[in-house]
Amino acid sequence: MNVKHNYLVLGQTVPEESKKYGLRVCTAGYSVNEDKLIRVYPLGVKKQQHFKRWNIYNNLELRRNPKDNRYESWRLGIDVNEINGLIKTDAKKDKIKLLNRLYENHSVKSIKEANDKKISLAIVKMFDCEGYFVGQNKKYRNPKQFCLFEEDDNETILGKSDFKFLPRIIWTDEYGDKHDLWYNSWDAYMHQVNLASKYGYDNLWKSLNLNQDIPKLALIGNINTFRNSWLIISIF
Repeated sequence: MNVKHNYLVLGQTVPEESKKYGLRVCTAGYSVNEDKLIRVYPLGVKKQQHFKRWNIYNNLELRRNPKDNRYESWRLGIDVNEINGLIKTDAKKDKIKLLNRLYENHSVKSIKEANDKKISLAIVKMFDCEGYFVGQNKKYRNPKQFCLFEEDDNETILGKSDFKFLPRIIWTDEYGDKHDLWYNSWDAYMHQVNLASKYGYDNLWKSLNLNQDIPKLALIGNINTFRNSWLIISIF
């Protein structure tokens, strides 16, 4: 049975290869009408087949994913090519108010707390953040797509295995425990395509304002097959 959510898109992961669907992305965000963090996947990599961050997609039809029993997980209840025709609202002007609501209602003080609650999406406050890259030697594929950066002319599909470096962030939670997680945002990977050659790879951390003296909010999510393994989906 399909249900309708007013879906605020907060983050989108780097495209990954699916045996059944090919190259697909996962999105995570907030159901405004239900006051819940949710994820919607798999979505396509073409511009008309995925969502835009900080847009609310009103009355989005979703259905349960029979292969993912995490409470927050959903699949589209419409054809992926219908996304562009949905009624949507730009929520960037309300970003601060929405982030405050998210932190108040859906934050955890540690990953242990998220595991204990058996939730798969959460807002965390990150202290003493430090980003770095892990080298990766993979070949590029180069099929076509539209990337997240709409102003860019790049039409190359890029999956995680296509990138030379993989971003990670070391951070400390509100209990003082230190974590080292993959930063799995599509924006972070497209930074390598669009900006790294001009400004350097570490410009990514500057663009995220990862000042160690200023805590950051982040949306984190766990992995379906490894529920205690977490990724950073989006940083605010």
